[in-house]
Amino acid sequence: ARLKTRRAARPQSAEAALSLRKQADGAPSGLLGAIVKRLPHFESVGNRLERAGSPLNAQQFSFRCLLAMLIIIIGTRTLGKPLLLGVFLGIILAVWLPLKVLSFRIGRKQKAFLQVFPDAIDLIVRGLRSGLPVAESVNLVAQEVPEPVSGAFKHAANTMKLGVSMEKALQEVARKLNYTEFNFFVTSIILQRETGGNLSEILNNLSEVLRKRYMMRMKIKAMTSEARASSMIIGALPFLVGGAVSVMSPDYIKVLFTDYRGNEALAVAAGMMGFGMWVMNRMAKFEI
Repeated sequence: ARLKTRRAARPQSAEAALSLRKQADGAPSGLLGAIVKRLPHFESVGNRLERAGSPLNAQQFSFRCLLAMLIIIIGTRTLGKPLLLGVFLGIILAVWLPLKVLSFRIGRKQKAFLQVFPDAIDLIVRGLRSGLPVAESVNLVAQEVPEPVSGAFKHAANTMKLGVSMEKALQEVARKLNYTEFNFFVTSIILQRETGGNLSEILNNLSEVLRKRYMMRMKIKAMTSEARASSMIIGALPFLVGGAVSVMSPDYIKVLFTDYRGNEALAVAAGMMGFGMWVMNRMAKFEI
Protein backbone atom coordinates (compact mmCIF):
# COMPACT_ATOMS: atom_id res chain seq x y z
CA ALA A 1 0.00 0.00 0.00
CA ARG A 2 2.88 2.33 0.82
CA LEU A 3 4.46 1.57 -2.58
CA LYS A 4 1.19 2.35 -4.39
CA THR A 5 0.94 5.65 -2.53
CA ARG A 6 4.46 6.62 -3.65
CA ARG A 7 3.74 5.69 -7.26
CA ALA A 8 0.54 7.71 -7.24
CA ALA A 9 2.34 10.69 -5.74
CA ARG A 10 5.09 10.75 -8.40
CA PRO A 11 2.95 12.01 -11.32
CA GLN A 12 1.36 14.66 -9.12
CA SER A 13 4.73 15.91 -7.91
CA ALA A 14 6.07 15.87 -11.47
CA GLU A 15 3.09 17.86 -12.72
CA ALA A 16 3.49 20.33 -9.86
CA ALA A 17 7.18 20.76 -10.63
CA LEU A 18 6.41 21.31 -14.31
CA SER A 19 3.77 23.90 -13.44
CA LEU A 20 6.15 25.74 -11.12
CA ARG A 21 8.87 25.70 -13.76
CA LYS A 22 6.54 27.16 -16.38
CA GLN A 23 5.47 29.91 -13.99
CA ALA A 24 9.10 30.67 -13.20
CA ASP A 25 9.87 30.86 -16.92
CA GLY A 26 7.19 33.51 -17.39
CA ALA A 27 4.61 31.41 -19.23
CA PRO A 28 1.10 32.87 -18.95
CA SER A 29 -1.43 30.75 -17.12
CA GLY A 30 -5.18 30.78 -16.55
CA LEU A 31 -7.45 32.53 -19.05
CA LEU A 32 -4.59 34.35 -20.80
CA GLY A 33 -2.68 31.11 -21.27
CA ALA A 34 -5.79 29.43 -22.70
CA ILE A 35 -6.24 32.30 -25.17
CA VAL A 36 -2.61 32.07 -26.27
CA LYS A 37 -2.93 28.31 -26.82
CA ARG A 38 -5.90 28.87 -29.13
CA LEU A 39 -3.89 31.03 -31.52
CA PRO A 40 -3.63 29.66 -35.09
CA HIS A 41 -0.56 27.52 -35.87
CA PHE A 42 0.27 27.34 -32.15
CA GLU A 43 1.70 23.80 -32.41
CA SER A 44 3.77 24.61 -35.51
CA VAL A 45 5.31 27.58 -33.68
CA GLY A 46 6.33 25.21 -30.87
CA ASN A 47 8.00 22.87 -33.35
CA ARG A 48 9.85 25.74 -35.00
CA LEU A 49 11.08 27.04 -31.64
CA GLU A 50 12.36 23.57 -30.80
CA ARG A 51 14.10 23.24 -34.16
CA ALA A 52 15.72 26.67 -33.71
CA GLY A 53 17.04 25.70 -30.27
CA SER A 54 15.14 28.50 -28.53
CA PRO A 55 14.69 28.29 -24.73
CA LEU A 56 11.12 29.60 -25.11
CA ASN A 57 8.09 27.40 -25.66
CA ALA A 58 5.18 28.25 -27.97
CA GLN A 59 3.07 29.71 -25.17
CA GLN A 60 5.81 32.07 -23.99
CA PHE A 61 6.73 33.11 -27.55
CA SER A 62 3.11 33.83 -28.56
CA PHE A 63 2.44 35.73 -25.34
CA ARG A 64 5.48 37.97 -25.83
CA CYS A 65 4.56 38.65 -29.46
CA LEU A 66 1.02 39.62 -28.48
CA LEU A 67 2.32 41.81 -25.65
CA ALA A 68 4.79 43.57 -27.97
CA MET A 69 2.07 44.11 -30.56
CA LEU A 70 -0.25 45.61 -27.93
CA ILE A 71 2.52 47.95 -26.71
CA ILE A 72 3.21 49.13 -30.28
CA ILE A 73 -0.48 49.81 -30.95
CA ILE A 74 -0.88 51.73 -27.68
CA GLY A 75 2.32 53.66 -28.37
CA THR A 76 1.21 54.75 -31.85
CA ARG A 77 -2.19 55.83 -30.53
CA THR A 78 -0.49 57.78 -27.72
CA LEU A 79 1.55 59.65 -30.34
CA GLY A 80 -1.66 60.51 -32.16
CA LYS A 81 -1.07 58.18 -35.09
CA PRO A 82 -3.90 56.24 -36.80
CA LEU A 83 -4.96 52.87 -35.41
CA LEU A 84 -4.36 51.20 -38.77
CA LEU A 85 -0.72 52.31 -38.70
CA GLY A 86 -0.29 50.87 -35.20
CA VAL A 87 -1.80 47.54 -36.23
CA PHE A 88 0.42 47.42 -39.32
CA LEU A 89 3.58 48.21 -37.34
CA GLY A 90 2.55 45.72 -34.66
CA ILE A 91 2.13 42.92 -37.18
CA ILE A 92 5.45 43.72 -38.85
CA LEU A 93 7.59 44.29 -35.74
CA ALA A 94 5.92 41.95 -33.22
CA VAL A 95 4.81 39.03 -35.41
CA TRP A 96 6.50 38.97 -38.81
CA LEU A 97 9.98 40.01 -37.64
CA PRO A 98 10.25 37.44 -34.77
CA LEU A 99 9.02 34.67 -37.08
CA LYS A 100 11.54 35.77 -39.71
CA VAL A 101 14.36 35.68 -37.15
CA LEU A 102 13.15 32.24 -36.08
CA SER A 103 13.19 31.00 -39.68
CA PHE A 104 16.70 32.40 -40.11
CA ARG A 105 17.92 30.54 -37.02
CA ILE A 106 16.29 27.32 -38.23
CA GLY A 107 17.90 27.66 -41.65
CA ARG A 108 21.32 28.41 -40.16
CA LYS A 109 21.10 25.42 -37.83
CA GLN A 110 19.89 23.14 -40.63
CA LYS A 111 22.73 24.24 -42.91
CA ALA A 112 25.30 23.54 -40.19
CA PHE A 113 23.68 20.17 -39.48
CA LEU A 114 23.58 19.00 -43.10
CA GLN A 115 27.16 20.09 -43.67
CA VAL A 116 28.47 17.77 -40.94
CA PHE A 117 25.85 14.99 -41.10
CA PRO A 118 27.55 12.94 -43.89
CA ASP A 119 30.74 12.88 -41.79
CA ALA A 120 28.70 11.55 -38.86
CA ILE A 121 27.32 8.77 -41.06
CA ASP A 122 30.87 7.94 -42.19
CA LEU A 123 31.90 7.65 -38.54
CA ILE A 124 29.03 5.21 -37.94
CA VAL A 125 30.13 3.21 -40.99
CA ARG A 126 33.70 2.99 -39.70
CA GLY A 127 32.40 1.89 -36.30
CA LEU A 128 30.26 -0.84 -37.86
CA ARG A 129 33.14 -2.10 -39.98
CA SER A 130 35.35 -2.26 -36.90
CA GLY A 131 32.81 -4.45 -35.12
CA LEU A 132 30.89 -1.94 -32.99
CA PRO A 133 27.09 -2.32 -32.70
CA VAL A 134 24.87 0.41 -34.09
CA ALA A 135 23.96 1.77 -30.65
CA GLU A 136 27.63 2.17 -29.72
CA SER A 137 28.31 3.88 -33.05
CA VAL A 138 25.49 6.34 -32.35
CA ASN A 139 27.02 7.08 -28.95
CA LEU A 140 30.41 7.57 -30.64
CA VAL A 141 28.92 10.19 -32.97
CA ALA A 142 27.43 11.99 -29.95
CA GLN A 143 30.93 12.28 -28.45
CA GLU A 144 33.10 12.96 -31.50
CA VAL A 145 31.07 14.99 -34.01
CA PRO A 146 30.62 18.76 -33.45
CA GLU A 147 27.31 20.51 -32.88
CA PRO A 148 24.53 20.57 -33.94
CA VAL A 149 24.82 16.93 -35.07
CA SER A 150 26.22 15.75 -31.74
CA GLY A 151 23.26 17.25 -29.88
CA ALA A 152 20.77 15.21 -31.92
CA PHE A 153 22.69 11.97 -31.37
CA LYS A 154 23.20 12.78 -27.68
CA HIS A 155 19.45 13.05 -27.31
CA ALA A 156 19.03 9.66 -29.01
CA ALA A 157 21.77 8.09 -26.85
CA ASN A 158 20.28 9.45 -23.63
CA THR A 159 16.84 8.21 -24.65
CA MET A 160 18.22 4.73 -25.30
CA LYS A 161 19.80 4.72 -21.83
CA LEU A 162 16.27 5.04 -20.41
CA GLY A 163 15.30 1.75 -22.03
CA VAL A 164 13.78 3.05 -25.27
CA SER A 165 14.66 1.12 -28.42
CA MET A 166 17.11 2.68 -30.84
CA GLU A 167 14.50 2.89 -33.61
CA LYS A 168 12.05 4.84 -31.44
CA ALA A 169 14.81 7.09 -30.09
CA LEU A 170 15.96 8.00 -33.61
CA GLN A 171 12.36 8.47 -34.77
CA GLU A 172 11.81 10.92 -31.91
CA VAL A 173 14.89 12.91 -32.97
CA ALA A 174 13.71 12.82 -36.60
CA ARG A 175 10.32 14.19 -35.55
CA LYS A 176 11.95 17.11 -33.72
CA LEU A 177 14.44 17.95 -36.46
CA ASN A 178 12.11 17.39 -39.43
CA TYR A 179 15.06 17.13 -41.83
CA THR A 180 14.59 14.99 -44.93
CA GLU A 181 18.20 13.81 -44.79
CA PHE A 182 17.88 12.59 -41.21
CA ASN A 183 14.63 10.84 -42.12
CA PHE A 184 16.56 8.99 -44.83
CA PHE A 185 19.07 7.87 -42.21
CA VAL A 186 16.42 6.63 -39.77
CA THR A 187 14.46 4.86 -42.52
CA SER A 188 17.63 3.09 -43.71
CA ILE A 189 18.33 1.73 -40.22
CA ILE A 190 14.73 0.61 -39.65
CA LEU A 191 14.48 -1.11 -43.04
CA GLN A 192 17.80 -2.88 -42.49
CA ARG A 193 16.57 -4.14 -39.11
CA GLU A 194 13.39 -5.51 -40.71
CA THR A 195 14.73 -6.89 -44.00
CA GLY A 196 18.43 -7.48 -43.30
CA GLY A 197 21.43 -6.52 -45.39
CA ASN A 198 24.80 -4.84 -45.02
CA LEU A 199 24.08 -1.72 -42.97
CA SER A 200 27.58 -0.28 -43.39
CA GLU A 201 27.24 -0.43 -47.18
CA ILE A 202 23.76 1.12 -47.04
CA LEU A 203 24.93 4.01 -44.86
CA ASN A 204 28.05 4.51 -46.95
CA ASN A 205 25.90 4.95 -50.07
CA LEU A 206 23.59 7.26 -48.12
CA SER A 207 26.45 9.54 -47.06
CA GLU A 208 27.56 9.89 -50.69
CA VAL A 209 24.01 10.74 -51.77
CA LEU A 210 23.66 13.33 -49.00
CA ARG A 211 26.95 14.99 -49.95
CA LYS A 212 25.85 15.27 -53.59
CA ARG A 213 22.47 16.54 -52.44
CA TYR A 214 24.11 19.23 -50.31
CA MET A 215 26.40 20.28 -53.16
CA MET A 216 23.44 20.51 -55.54
CA ARG A 217 21.55 22.65 -53.02
CA MET A 218 24.49 25.06 -52.73
CA LYS A 219 24.78 25.19 -56.53
CA ILE A 220 21.09 26.05 -56.89
CA LYS A 221 21.45 28.71 -54.18
CA ALA A 222 24.30 30.30 -56.13
CA MET A 223 22.32 30.19 -59.38
CA THR A 224 19.28 31.86 -57.79
CA SER A 225 21.26 34.52 -55.92
CA GLU A 226 20.40 37.14 -58.58
CA ALA A 227 16.65 36.58 -58.14
CA ARG A 228 16.94 36.75 -54.35
CA ALA A 229 19.01 39.95 -54.56
CA SER A 230 16.40 41.49 -56.88
CA SER A 231 13.67 40.61 -54.39
CA MET A 232 15.59 42.31 -51.57
CA ILE A 233 16.29 45.43 -53.64
CA ILE A 234 12.68 45.75 -54.81
CA GLY A 235 11.46 45.24 -51.24
CA ALA A 236 13.80 47.89 -49.82
CA LEU A 237 13.24 50.45 -52.58
CA PRO A 238 9.84 51.80 -51.37
CA PHE A 239 11.22 52.35 -47.87
CA LEU A 240 14.33 54.12 -49.20
CA VAL A 241 12.32 56.34 -51.54
CA GLY A 242 9.74 57.05 -48.82
CA GLY A 243 12.47 58.00 -46.36
CA ALA A 244 14.15 60.29 -48.90
CA VAL A 245 10.85 62.01 -49.76
CA SER A 246 9.98 62.48 -46.07
CA VAL A 247 13.32 64.26 -45.56
CA MET A 248 13.22 66.44 -48.69
CA SER A 249 9.47 67.14 -48.80
CA PRO A 250 7.75 66.08 -45.56
CA ASP A 251 4.47 67.87 -46.36
CA TYR A 252 4.14 65.88 -49.58
CA ILE A 253 4.22 62.46 -47.92
CA LYS A 254 2.52 63.48 -44.66
CA VAL A 255 -0.91 62.97 -46.23
CA LEU A 256 -0.34 59.21 -46.32
CA PHE A 257 -0.19 59.14 -42.52
CA THR A 258 -2.65 61.89 -41.54
CA ASP A 259 -5.55 61.14 -43.91
CA TYR A 260 -7.52 57.89 -43.73
CA ARG A 261 -7.36 57.56 -47.52
CA GLY A 262 -3.60 57.72 -47.31
CA ASN A 263 -3.66 55.02 -44.64
CA GLU A 264 -5.75 52.82 -46.92
CA ALA A 265 -3.35 53.44 -49.81
CA LEU A 266 -0.41 52.49 -47.58
CA ALA A 267 -2.15 49.31 -46.45
CA VAL A 268 -2.94 48.28 -50.05
CA ALA A 269 0.60 49.08 -51.19
CA ALA A 270 2.10 47.10 -48.31
CA GLY A 271 -0.12 44.12 -49.11
CA MET A 272 0.76 44.19 -52.81
CA MET A 273 4.47 44.60 -52.07
CA GLY A 274 4.41 41.74 -49.56
CA PHE A 275 2.64 39.47 -52.05
CA GLY A 276 5.13 40.35 -54.79
CA MET A 277 8.11 39.66 -52.53
CA TRP A 278 6.55 36.34 -51.49
CA VAL A 279 6.08 35.32 -55.15
CA MET A 280 9.67 36.22 -56.05
CA ASN A 281 10.96 34.38 -53.00
CA ARG A 282 9.00 31.25 -53.92
CA MET A 283 10.27 31.43 -57.50
CA ALA A 284 13.86 31.45 -56.23
CA LYS A 285 13.38 28.33 -54.08
CA PHE A 286 13.76 24.79 -55.37
CA GLU A 287 13.12 21.60 -53.48
CA ILE A 288 15.60 18.79 -54.11
